[in-house]
Amino acid sequence: MRNLILCAAITVTLLSCSSATKVIKFPKQSDEVFANNNLKEFFNTNNTPNIVLRVPNNNDKATSNTSTSKDNNVLYNAIEKGLLKQGFSVRDRGLFNELLSKSQTTDYSKIKELTNTDVILEVVNIDPAVVYTTNKITLVSKKKETEQIGNVDYKKYGASVEFRLIMVKNNEIAGTYKYNYQPCPKGCEVGTFKFTGKRHNKKVELRETVSVNTLEEFITLCTQDLIRSFKS
Repeated sequence: MRNLILCAAITVTLLSCSSATKVIKFPKQSDEVFANNNLKEFFNTNNTPNIVLRVPNNNDKATSNTSTSKDNNVLYNAIEKGLLKQGFSVRDRGLFNELLSKSQTTDYSKIKELTNTDVILEVVNIDPAVVYTTNKITLVSKKKETEQIGNVDYKKYGASVEFRLIMVKNNEIAGTYKYNYQPCPKGCEVGTFKFTGKRHNKKVELRETVSVNTLEEFITLCTQDLIRSFKS
């Protein structure tokens, strides 16, 4: 009888283990947000200033003639839409660059008079190929989650976006912001990864970088966080 009970207990344990789903959860990288007191004071008295988005391609002229890629324009437009929804007066970035080109000035105090712009939000970098890696596997069952160390380094592309905020009147970089997109935020099943190599020397194959649709959603959320930081 005792042996029968023991066998039943072992069977239940094995069944509970076999029903667990193996997922990969990558460690989250912290965002980096800095704003000086001058910027905070400015937004305390100017809730909806005139703002322009400046993008890495500085050769842009009028927006209709922009030479940036279609994918990048989707991301830049998402930022501008986020600003507009919060009541900001968003200047045409192509026209802004065209005016700067004609004036041939780098003096931000003169730029304010020339373009009627209070703040420049500069996109420093958008990186859709930030490699995340972990050798930890999470076993997810109905009752609990447990973590174990595996023998494979699981890799996947995440992303990051960096902004710089410039107060035009003072010619001052008043804020810097870096937001990170963590792949598999809810966990990706082990079976979704592609492997190369033999059984005892398996490696995860990195394929496509973060898609434009995912980047658009990510950058839309980043813009919301950015605006909240202005007003906090």
